[in-house]
Amino acid sequence: MSSSARRSHDSTRRWPKRAIALFALVVIGVYSLVFFTGDKTASPKLGIDLQGGTRVTLVPQGAEPTREQLEDARNILENRVNGMGVSGASVVVDGNTLVITAAGDDTSQVRNIGQTSQLLFRPVLENPTADPASVEQTLLDTATTWVELGVMPKEQAQLAINQVFAPQTEGEEEAAEAPQLEATPLPEPNGPVEASERRQEVAEALRATRQSTDPTQQFAAMALMQGSCLLQTVDPLAGSDDETLPLVACDPSRGQVLLLDEVPLLAGVTDPDGPRLTGEQIDTGRQITGGPNIQTGQMEINFAFSQEGQFNGSQTWAQLTSAMIGQQIAITLDSQIISAPVIQGSTPVGSATSITGQFTQEEADSLANNLRYGALPLSFAGENGEPGGTAMTVPPSLGLASLQAGIYAGLVGILLVALFVFAYYRLFGLISLFTLAAAGVLVYGALVLLGRWIGYSLDLSGIAGLVIGIGTTADSFVVIYERIKDEVRKGKTFRSATASGWERAKETIVTGNMVTLIGAVIIYMLAVGDVKGFAFTMGLTTVFDLLVTFLITAPLLILASRSAFWSKPAVNGMSKAFAVGEHNRAASQTKVDAAAAEAAAHDPRPVAHVESEEA
Repeated sequence: MSSSARRSHDSTRRWPKRAIALFALVVIGVYSLVFFTGDKTASPKLGIDLQGGTRVTLVPQGAEPTREQLEDARNILENRVNGMGVSGASVVVDGNTLVITAAGDDTSQVRNIGQTSQLLFRPVLENPTADPASVEQTLLDTATTWVELGVMPKEQAQLAINQVFAPQTEGEEEAAEAPQLEATPLPEPNGPVEASERRQEVAEALRATRQSTDPTQQFAAMALMQGSCLLQTVDPLAGSDDETLPLVACDPSRGQVLLLDEVPLLAGVTDPDGPRLTGEQIDTGRQITGGPNIQTGQMEINFAFSQEGQFNGSQTWAQLTSAMIGQQIAITLDSQIISAPVIQGSTPVGSATSITGQFTQEEADSLANNLRYGALPLSFAGENGEPGGTAMTVPPSLGLASLQAGIYAGLVGILLVALFVFAYYRLFGLISLFTLAAAGVLVYGALVLLGRWIGYSLDLSGIAGLVIGIGTTADSFVVIYERIKDEVRKGKTFRSATASGWERAKETIVTGNMVTLIGAVIIYMLAVGDVKGFAFTMGLTTVFDLLVTFLITAPLLILASRSAFWSKPAVNGMSKAFAVGEHNRAASQTKVDAAAAEAAAHDPRPVAHVESEEA
C-alpha cells in the first residue's frame, strides 16, 4: 500500500471520531454562550400562548405604508414601551402590520402603547351658515352615507335631522316637516379583505363630509354629530384627517361640536405641502409632564415646542397665540378634540405651554408619554378597525396549561418513538434515540440564544415546527439504515454495507432536507403571524438535522459497524437482511463455481490455469 493510500485510509478510519469531537465542540460552544453571556440562564423566550400575555396587532390605515414609515413607527412604539416600563414587551414589523407582545394579563398598558397620538393644533372657526335651499338634501345625503357605512345608527341620525327642523323657541311657528331617512346599513364585510376595504371607504366618506370647504356640508356634519358627541370615545377618523382642510370635530368633554380650520403652516413656510404645527414639532428633549394643576384643579400636560431650524414650532406657536388672543385653538388627538382653550395671552418663543382638559391621571400620563416619544407617522387601528389595535390576551394559567400539555405530548411522543425503534431496530434504536437527543440539545441551546439575540419567542406553532423538524432527524436515520440493509441483502459484510450504505444515503438526505428548507423559507417569507414561527423552527431544525446526520448519526453507525457486538443480527435488527444476504452470496458462489467448472471443461490446462488465476 502506497503512502498516499495509507494516509487516505487512516483519514477515513479516523473521520467518525473527529466528526463526533467536532459536534461536541459545537455543543460546548453553544452552551458556553448560553451560560456565560446575557442573563446566563438556559430558559428560552416563550410566546404569550405558552406563558400568558397580550398581543396587539396594529393595522395601518389609509394608503399603503412604506418600509421606512413602519420602521419609524416601530422605533417610536419601542420607546413608548420602555418609557411605560412594560415588562417583557416587544414590537416587531410583521408584513404591513405592527405586533406588540407583552407578558402579563393587563391589556390597558399595551393598548395605550398602540394609540396613534397624532396631535394637531387647529384654530376654531365660527359656525358655518348653511344655504337654506340645499341644506335639507345635503343633510339627508350625509345621513344616508353615514348610516349605510355604519358610522351612526339610523335612529340617531333621524333624531339629529328632526332637531334641525324642530322649532328653536316656544313662540316660533312650526318648522318644515323633517325629511324621513330611508337608509339601511350595508351588510357586514365578509372576511378581512372586505373589512379593510370598508374601513377605507368609511375614512374617505368622513373626509368628504367632515372636511368639506362647503358651509352647507359643514353645517350638516355638525348637526349629525351633535347628538352623539358627548358619548363619543373614539373618533371614527382616528387620526386620518387631512391637515390641509378644515375639520368638523367633537369635544366629548363638553359635548360640543366645533368647526376647525386647517393646521397652520410653520411660520415662514409658504409651500402648502410644507411642515405644519403638529405634535412632531414638540421638543422631546425637554421635560414633558402630565398631572393635576393645584391652582385650577384640572389635569394639565406641560410641554414646549422645538426651536430648531429656520421654521420651527416654537416661533409658530408664539405668532399664533399673539394673533388669536381671546379666540380658541383646538388641540386634537387622533381627530378628536382634547382641549380647546381660549388664548389669554401670547406665549414667548422658547416658553413652555400646556394642555388642560378633563383627563384622568392615567390618561394624562399616557398622553405625556406619547408626546415624549413622538407621534406615529401612520394612523393605526385593529384588524377590524378597533382603536388601539386588536388585542389577544392569554391568561398566565392558560399559558402554563398549554406549556404543560406541550411537554406531556412531547414525552408521550418520545416514548412511542422509543417503543417503535426498539421493536424494529433492536438495540440499534439506541443510536436513533441518541441522535434525536443530540438534535434536541442543539436546538434548545439555539432557541435560548435566538430569544436573547433577536427576541425570538417560542410559541405553540413553533413547537409544531420543532416536532416536524426533529422528525426529519429520525427520518435521516431511517434512510441510512434502509440503505445499509439494501447493501447487506446484496451479500456484503455489515462493515462494508454500512460504509457503502452511508455513501448512497448521503445524497438522498441532503436533497430531502434542502426541499424542506426551501419550503420553510418560502412559507416564512410569505406568511404572517403564527405561521412564521412554524416555518422558522422547521427551517432551523432542518439545518440542524444535516449537522447531526453528518457529525453524529453517520459516524456512530460506522463505528458500530466496526464492533463485533453491534454487527450481530440480533443486535442491529437485520436478521432477515443477513439471511437474504447469505442466500444471495450462496447463489452467487454457485454461479461462480458453475462458471469455473464450465471453463475448466473447455480449458486444456484447467488446473494450471486455475492455480495461476488464484495466484
